[in-house]
This record gives sequence, structure tokens and C-alpha cells, in this order.
Amino acid sequence: MNASKLPSQQGVSTMKKGFIFSLLIALATVAQASPYKTLRMTTGEQQALTTQHSVKRSAMGNPAIASLKVLNSKQFLITAKQVGSTQLLLWQGSGDPTTFKIDVVPDIANSSTAGVAIDASGNNIVLQGRTQSLAQHDQLISEAGEKVIDNTVQQGAIQVQTDIRIVEYSRSQLKQIGTALARTGGDTAFAVGAAGLLPNISGIIGGIDSLMGGLVTSSNTSSILIGHAGSNFNAAVNALQQNGYAYTLAEPSLVSLSGQTASFLAGGEFPYPVSSNDGQVQIEFKEFGVRLRLTPTVLSENSIMLKVAPEVSDLDFSSGVQSGGVSVPALRVRRTDTAIQLAPGESFIISGLVTRNTYNNADKIPGLGDIPILGALFRSTRFEQDDKELVMIVTPHLVKPIAKNTELRELPGDIYKDYTPSFTSMLFGNPQKGSKPAVSKKSSAGVGFSN
Repeated sequence: MNASKLPSQQGVSTMKKGFIFSLLIALATVAQASPYKTLRMTTGEQQALTTQHSVKRSAMGNPAIASLKVLNSKQFLITAKQVGSTQLLLWQGSGDPTTFKIDVVPDIANSSTAGVAIDASGNNIVLQGRTQSLAQHDQLISEAGEKVIDNTVQQGAIQVQTDIRIVEYSRSQLKQIGTALARTGGDTAFAVGAAGLLPNISGIIGGIDSLMGGLVTSSNTSSILIGHAGSNFNAAVNALQQNGYAYTLAEPSLVSLSGQTASFLAGGEFPYPVSSNDGQVQIEFKEFGVRLRLTPTVLSENSIMLKVAPEVSDLDFSSGVQSGGVSVPALRVRRTDTAIQLAPGESFIISGLVTRNTYNNADKIPGLGDIPILGALFRSTRFEQDDKELVMIVTPHLVKPIAKNTELRELPGDIYKDYTPSFTSMLFGNPQKGSKPAVSKKSSAGVGFSN
């Protein structure tokens, strides 16, 4: 009796199929009744909207963002007023309305939006994608306005190699052999130097003969240049260095990512005592020497902004102090902090860090100069000043790592790493005995980074 009341297996299967079919019809009805379209407009733009059927009623969600003008029952004119997002509803029959989502974004030039998608979210502008440079990113943020959500990232990791040459030259020595000063409104700021040191100076700084009507010529000046420098400036510095008027303190080459800080120190650390709270003396160390901190920022492929902070310090025992019977020297420091903008491969010179030292030189005739009172006639005292100026030559380059699996060129001396000369070859230079150095057949690809 109970078994007769249970539905058959075939009846249950029929009921399941009927339920699934009804559910699919309901979902299809909802999908047809709720069409959703998006219109993307810029501020001030107008778009004409045409429908297939006559519209009985319309409604704009936020008329302050976009306005709707009815031309006839099938044609409408939409005007974007301000940045934001709103909805437009159109009733074309007895069913649910057709919904249009209207996103109004700022009028940004297409050239600045390459690779970046601009969308509206409420009253905010959403930026997504990859920017090609920092200049493009700043332009997008500026044009998008204050209500912007920035989800962009800069494309690729741009690396900058900065070559720095720190040179110190003696102004006093140059004054002793004659100086010349010139100033122009162009790239050259001034030239100072030794007479006849660089006979071809006119070719180095672009015709210095005509700077001051013949007063400064290639025969009476060298080239210490402050401002933009050409590729031949290092040759002028080398000439001064070979003649003993200048010498290179450091010549680092730093590589860092755009926006990241790189540092360099050539010098040492000196100990100095520090008293702690419990009265004990501890030893700490202070760095000195040539220090450099720089932060390159790539604005575009043709523009790099460099923030440079050089510092040169040396020990000064004449100004030191005594602490616990120990002489602690002072530090004589020259530092500057500046920001410059230049193209890759261009050089810029930073100068003006001057140090003045005063010396007391006493000359006397042995024996006679030590006689009281009369000895003053046989001795002399001379005070001398030595002025030294620091010059920095900064040259940035855009670089990238060498491709994977690229064969690198041999380093100097690598061909001799397995060379075992015999005793006779070392004594008499006989190349016939002993194993010869292997000759490398690797390609001469660049080492480290390539431009």
C-alpha cells in the first residue's frame, strides 16, 4: 500500500527536466529584459543615440554629469558635462527599461594615453595600465584632475649608469703662471689656465679666441670649464693633470634604477672616543674621503634628472681636540647638493668647492740666522696661500643588461690563467718551452651593461 503512493522513477526524471527547463527560461527572460550598454564620453562631448523602437519614457540618473535632449521618439542627444559616472534608462515598451552606463572622463590627448585605460568610477577617474615614462605619468595625473585613482605602473625597469670624475686643481699654481677669465651666455661659463698649456684650446671649447676680442686666446689659456662640457673636456683635464696642476680624486661609475639612490665612498674611517651614560668610553668610527650620493630619474628617453650630493672631507689635526689623552682630529668638509637635467650622454660640470690653506715658510742662513737680534738680517718668513677647487664632471647613460647566454669578452690577463712558463723561458725569455697562453675564441660582446 505504501509502495503505490511513491512516485515512479520515470516521473521523478520528468519533474527534474521540467524544473531545469523552467529555470533556463527564467534566466533568458531576465537577460533579455536587462540589456546593459556602456557609453564612454569626454567632458563637453555630444553623442547621438538612436533606438529601434519608440521610447515612451526616459530618465537620467545624474543630470549634472550628463544631460539628455529628446529629438524625437527614437533619437536623443547626450551631452557630457562633468567627470563622473551615471545611468540612462529608456522604456521602449511594457517591459523593463534599457540601461545605459555613461562614463564621463577628462579630455586627454591620445598621445598621452598610449597603454593606459581611463575609466570613471562615481565622481573619480581610474587610470590603469603602463606608462612609458615619468613625464607621461605626470601629464596624465595633471589632466585627470584631483579626483583620480592612479593604478598605473611605469613600463620596464630603466637603469641609469652615471660616470663621475672628481678632479681637484690648484688655483694658486695657475695664478703663478698666468690666468685668463672669460664668460659667455652660452654653454661656456669661464676658462682659466696656464699659458701655452693647451695650444689647441680653441678647438676644445669652440673658439675661445673670439670670446673677449683677443684678450683670451688659445696661446694664453687652458681650459677649466664650468657649465656644459663637450666630449673633449676630459682631454683638457688630463693635460692639466699631466702638468701637475690637477689630479683626479675619484672616478666612479654608478648604476641604479630610475628613482633609486646610489652611493659611493673612497676614503676611510677614523676612530674617535664617545662617552656613554655609565661613564665608559666607547670607540666609534667616522667616514671621511670622497663621498657621492646621486638619484637619477628618467623623465623620457631623451631627458634625465639627476640629484647629485658630492662631499669631500679630510682629516684636520690642527683643529682637533684632546679627549682622554687622545688627539681626535676634526674634519674639513666640502659638500654641495644640486639637481640638474640633461640628455643621456651629455656632461655637466659642478664646481665652486674651494679650500684655502695658509702656510708659513721660514728661510735662513745656517748659523747666522740663529744669532740673537742680528739673526733677523739673515732670515725671512713668508706666508703662502694654496687655494684648491673641486670640479665634478657628471655624465649619465641609459643602459640595459646584456642578453642572456651572451658570450663575454675576456678580462685582461684571462688568457694567462693557465700559462705555466718553464724556468728557461722565465730566465732567457725562450718562448719554445713551457705551455703557451690559450687564445680565446669568444665573441667580444660588452661586459656588464650595454647602451
